[in-house]
Amino acid sequence: MLRGIVVSLLCLLALPSAAQYNVKKMMEEGRRTLDQGYYVTSMQIFSRIVALKPNLYEAWYLMALSKYHLEDYKGAGDDCRRALTLQPYIADIYELYGMTNIRVERYDSAIVAFTHALDITPDNRDYWFNRAYCLYQVGDSKAALQQLDYILKRWKTFDAATQLRADIVAGRKPKQQPMKPPNASQFYKLPSLRIENDGKRPLKL
Repeated sequence: MLRGIVVSLLCLLALPSAAQYNVKKMMEEGRRTLDQGYYVTSMQIFSRIVALKPNLYEAWYLMALSKYHLEDYKGAGDDCRRALTLQPYIADIYELYGMTNIRVERYDSAIVAFTHALDITPDNRDYWFNRAYCLYQVGDSKAALQQLDYILKRWKTFDAATQLRADIVAGRKPKQQPMKPPNASQFYKLPSLRIENDGKRPLKL
Protein backbone atom coordinates (compact mmCIF):
# COMPACT_ATOMS: atom_id res chain seq x y z
CA MET A 1 0.00 0.00 0.00
CA LEU A 2 2.68 2.47 1.09
CA ARG A 3 4.84 1.45 -1.82
CA GLY A 4 1.99 2.10 -4.24
CA ILE A 5 1.47 5.58 -2.83
CA VAL A 6 5.18 6.36 -3.15
CA VAL A 7 5.24 5.17 -6.77
CA SER A 8 2.18 7.28 -7.57
CA LEU A 9 3.77 10.37 -6.01
CA LEU A 10 6.97 9.83 -7.98
CA CYS A 11 4.96 9.56 -11.20
CA LEU A 12 3.15 12.80 -10.42
CA LEU A 13 6.43 14.58 -9.73
CA ALA A 14 7.80 13.37 -13.06
CA LEU A 15 4.87 14.78 -15.05
CA PRO A 16 6.03 18.45 -15.12
CA SER A 17 9.51 17.53 -16.33
CA ALA A 18 8.05 15.22 -18.99
CA ALA A 19 5.72 17.98 -20.18
CA GLN A 20 8.64 20.43 -20.23
CA TYR A 21 10.64 17.97 -22.32
CA ASN A 22 7.77 17.56 -24.79
CA VAL A 23 7.41 21.34 -25.19
CA LYS A 24 11.15 21.63 -25.77
CA LYS A 25 10.99 18.96 -28.49
CA MET A 26 7.97 20.64 -30.05
CA MET A 27 9.78 23.99 -30.08
CA GLU A 28 12.73 22.38 -31.85
CA GLU A 29 10.42 20.80 -34.42
CA GLY A 30 8.54 24.08 -34.89
CA ARG A 31 11.77 25.99 -35.51
CA ARG A 32 12.96 23.34 -37.95
CA THR A 33 9.76 23.39 -40.02
CA LEU A 34 9.70 27.20 -39.95
CA ASP A 35 13.29 27.34 -41.16
CA GLN A 36 12.45 24.90 -43.97
CA GLY A 37 9.49 26.99 -45.10
CA TYR A 38 6.69 24.67 -43.94
CA TYR A 39 4.76 27.54 -42.47
CA VAL A 40 1.39 25.83 -42.04
CA THR A 41 3.05 23.00 -40.13
CA SER A 42 5.12 25.34 -37.95
CA MET A 43 2.03 27.45 -37.21
CA GLN A 44 0.14 24.33 -36.10
CA ILE A 45 3.02 23.22 -33.87
CA PHE A 46 3.34 26.61 -32.15
CA SER A 47 -0.43 26.75 -31.76
CA ARG A 48 -0.27 23.48 -29.81
CA ILE A 49 2.58 24.83 -27.70
CA VAL A 50 0.76 28.01 -26.65
CA ALA A 51 -2.26 25.88 -25.74
CA LEU A 52 0.01 23.95 -23.36
CA LYS A 53 2.13 26.90 -22.19
CA PRO A 54 0.32 30.20 -22.88
CA ASN A 55 3.06 32.20 -21.11
CA LEU A 56 5.81 31.11 -23.52
CA TYR A 57 6.48 34.28 -25.49
CA GLU A 58 8.84 32.55 -27.96
CA ALA A 59 6.02 30.32 -29.18
CA TRP A 60 3.67 33.28 -29.71
CA TYR A 61 6.39 35.12 -31.61
CA LEU A 62 7.27 32.16 -33.82
CA MET A 63 3.61 31.49 -34.53
CA ALA A 64 3.30 35.14 -35.56
CA LEU A 65 6.29 34.73 -37.87
CA SER A 66 4.70 31.64 -39.44
CA LYS A 67 1.46 33.56 -40.05
CA TYR A 68 3.40 36.51 -41.47
CA HIS A 69 4.92 34.24 -44.11
CA LEU A 70 1.43 32.88 -44.84
CA GLU A 71 0.27 36.50 -45.32
CA ASP A 72 -2.12 36.28 -42.38
CA TYR A 73 -1.05 39.71 -41.19
CA LYS A 74 -3.95 40.26 -38.80
CA GLY A 75 -3.29 36.93 -37.07
CA ALA A 76 0.44 37.67 -36.97
CA GLY A 77 -0.23 41.05 -35.39
CA ASP A 78 -2.49 39.53 -32.73
CA ASP A 79 0.18 36.95 -31.85
CA CYS A 80 2.87 39.65 -31.70
CA ARG A 81 0.79 41.57 -29.19
CA ARG A 82 0.50 38.45 -27.04
CA ALA A 83 4.26 37.96 -27.23
CA LEU A 84 4.91 41.60 -26.33
CA THR A 85 2.54 41.43 -23.37
CA LEU A 86 4.71 38.62 -22.03
CA GLN A 87 8.08 40.01 -23.14
CA PRO A 88 8.19 43.72 -24.07
CA TYR A 89 11.98 44.06 -24.26
CA ILE A 90 12.98 42.25 -27.47
CA ALA A 91 13.38 44.38 -30.61
CA ASP A 92 12.77 41.51 -33.05
CA ILE A 93 9.19 41.14 -31.84
CA TYR A 94 8.52 44.85 -32.33
CA GLU A 95 10.06 44.62 -35.80
CA LEU A 96 7.70 41.83 -36.82
CA TYR A 97 4.76 43.68 -35.29
CA GLY A 98 5.76 46.79 -37.22
CA MET A 99 5.95 44.85 -40.48
CA THR A 100 2.51 43.30 -39.96
CA ASN A 101 1.08 46.78 -39.45
CA ILE A 102 2.74 48.04 -42.62
CA ARG A 103 1.17 45.17 -44.59
CA VAL A 104 -2.31 46.21 -43.45
CA GLU A 105 -1.45 49.92 -43.85
CA ARG A 106 -1.65 50.73 -40.14
CA TYR A 107 1.31 53.06 -40.39
CA ASP A 108 0.69 54.87 -37.09
CA SER A 109 0.94 51.58 -35.19
CA ALA A 110 4.02 50.62 -37.21
CA ILE A 111 5.72 53.90 -36.21
CA VAL A 112 5.09 53.11 -32.55
CA ALA A 113 6.44 49.57 -32.99
CA PHE A 114 9.65 50.68 -34.71
CA THR A 115 10.13 53.43 -32.12
CA HIS A 116 10.06 50.78 -29.38
CA ALA A 117 12.46 48.62 -31.41
CA LEU A 118 14.86 51.57 -31.72
CA ASP A 119 14.66 52.22 -27.98
CA ILE A 120 16.06 48.71 -27.55
CA THR A 121 18.39 48.56 -30.58
CA PRO A 122 19.23 52.13 -31.65
CA ASP A 123 21.91 51.11 -34.17
CA ASN A 124 19.64 49.11 -36.48
CA ARG A 125 19.41 51.09 -39.73
CA ASP A 126 16.45 49.06 -41.04
CA TYR A 127 14.35 50.13 -38.06
CA TRP A 128 15.23 53.76 -38.78
CA PHE A 129 14.39 53.34 -42.46
CA ASN A 130 11.06 51.62 -41.84
CA ARG A 131 10.01 54.32 -39.39
CA ALA A 132 10.92 57.02 -41.92
CA TYR A 133 8.91 55.16 -44.57
CA CYS A 134 5.88 55.04 -42.28
CA LEU A 135 6.21 58.71 -41.36
CA TYR A 136 6.01 59.58 -45.06
CA GLN A 137 3.00 57.31 -45.49
CA VAL A 138 1.10 59.18 -42.76
CA GLY A 139 1.93 62.51 -44.42
CA ASP A 140 4.74 63.73 -42.17
CA SER A 141 7.30 64.41 -44.91
CA LYS A 142 9.34 66.77 -42.74
CA ALA A 143 9.92 64.18 -40.01
CA ALA A 144 10.60 61.50 -42.61
CA LEU A 145 13.28 63.66 -44.28
CA GLN A 146 14.88 64.43 -40.92
CA GLN A 147 15.07 60.71 -40.20
CA LEU A 148 16.54 59.96 -43.63
CA ASP A 149 19.14 62.72 -43.27
CA TYR A 150 20.16 61.16 -39.97
CA ILE A 151 20.31 57.70 -41.58
CA LEU A 152 22.45 58.89 -44.50
CA LYS A 153 24.78 60.71 -42.12
CA ARG A 154 25.40 57.44 -40.27
CA TRP A 155 25.16 55.03 -43.22
CA LYS A 156 26.32 56.97 -46.26
CA THR A 157 25.98 54.08 -48.73
CA PHE A 158 22.41 53.09 -47.76
CA ASP A 159 20.90 53.17 -51.27
CA ALA A 160 17.34 52.47 -50.11
CA ALA A 161 17.40 55.58 -47.90
CA THR A 162 18.81 57.67 -50.75
CA GLN A 163 16.02 56.50 -53.05
CA LEU A 164 13.28 57.13 -50.49
CA ARG A 165 14.62 60.61 -49.80
CA ALA A 166 14.56 61.42 -53.51
CA ASP A 167 10.98 60.17 -53.75
CA ILE A 168 9.87 62.34 -50.82
CA VAL A 169 11.57 65.45 -52.20
CA ALA A 170 9.89 64.82 -55.57
CA GLY A 171 6.54 64.22 -53.87
CA ARG A 172 6.03 60.86 -55.53
CA LYS A 173 5.00 57.43 -54.32
CA PRO A 174 7.98 55.60 -52.80
CA LYS A 175 9.71 53.19 -55.15
CA GLN A 176 11.60 51.68 -52.25
CA GLN A 177 9.55 49.34 -50.07
CA PRO A 178 10.12 48.79 -46.33
CA MET A 179 13.06 46.63 -45.38
CA LYS A 180 11.71 43.11 -44.95
CA PRO A 181 12.55 40.93 -41.96
CA PRO A 182 15.51 38.59 -42.51
CA ASN A 183 15.05 34.95 -43.39
CA ALA A 184 13.50 32.86 -40.67
CA SER A 185 16.77 31.19 -39.67
CA GLN A 186 18.28 34.61 -38.92
CA PHE A 187 15.18 36.30 -37.59
CA TYR A 188 14.14 34.31 -34.57
CA LYS A 189 17.35 34.17 -32.56
CA LEU A 190 15.62 35.16 -29.35
CA PRO A 191 17.18 34.80 -25.91
CA SER A 192 16.34 31.43 -24.42
CA LEU A 193 15.88 32.93 -20.96
CA ARG A 194 13.10 35.34 -20.19
CA ILE A 195 14.27 38.86 -19.33
CA GLU A 196 13.02 40.15 -16.01
CA ASN A 197 11.11 43.40 -16.39
CA ASP A 198 12.05 44.73 -12.93
CA GLY A 199 8.46 45.79 -12.30
CA LYS A 200 8.25 47.89 -15.45
CA ARG A 201 4.97 47.90 -17.34
CA PRO A 202 4.95 46.72 -20.97
CA LEU A 203 5.16 49.46 -23.58
CA LYS A 204 1.76 50.38 -24.95
CA LEU A 205 1.07 49.58 -28.62
